[in-house]
Amino acid sequence: MNYDRELAIALKAAKEAGAVQRTFEKKLPPVELKADLSPVTDVDRQCEALIRGNLLSEFPRDGFYGEESPRIAGNSKRQWIVDPLDGTRPYLRSIPTYSVLIALEEEGDPVVGVIHLPAMDISCWASRGGGAFCNGTPIRVSKVPSLSDAIGTALGFVEKADTPEGKRLLTFMRSWNYAYGFMDAYSYVCVASGKLDIAVNLVDKPWDCASAACIVREAGGKFSDMNGRPTVHSGSIILSNGLLHNSALRHFEGV
Repeated sequence: MNYDRELAIALKAAKEAGAVQRTFEKKLPPVELKADLSPVTDVDRQCEALIRGNLLSEFPRDGFYGEESPRIAGNSKRQWIVDPLDGTRPYLRSIPTYSVLIALEEEGDPVVGVIHLPAMDISCWASRGGGAFCNGTPIRVSKVPSLSDAIGTALGFVEKADTPEGKRLLTFMRSWNYAYGFMDAYSYVCVASGKLDIAVNLVDKPWDCASAACIVREAGGKFSDMNGRPTVHSGSIILSNGLLHNSALRHFEGV
């Protein structure tokens, strides 16, 4: 199936939301704390409403699963998965790694993905079978074959420090050539474009990683949860160049 229309609408919505974020970035909107103590602002909600309106006006039978509003069940076996402002903390500090994340999931498979970083002027996108692109240029994952040569990034080793998976993640990171701190969705862009070789996140939600899963796969890489399942709904995500994926999964066996 061709997803050109879905991709075009998603990219347009992402850029419109990004423009809203840039407009209000210096005005420090009032901040509220959600139940998990993560921050949310009116900019998050405004961007989600904008994206939801754009997508569902064009695809009214689809579902919508956004971070900041109630889930909408569709009847098309498809749902849009959206983080309207990924990286609210960086946004509030004017760190440019905040982004707009839009994915289309069809029967559990991410088939369209958009990552738009407005402050960095970067837009990455992909659709199933259509390849992956960054600002219009095709991108590919790296060809690094061994963990000892790998450069990666991870999140969750602090949050999960006292759990088996958190301890495994820290051990896994020590097997790499070098480990960077997590840089929000920009980490995933770096994996898709071959700048990093692997990214592991033990505290991801679907809206954090669905777009990246599509983009990394179309760039020649691989995604799964830490148990090897090709899903963005289990709370963990491994995105890699593919060559390192089985080695990564072995580090989490039995968890």
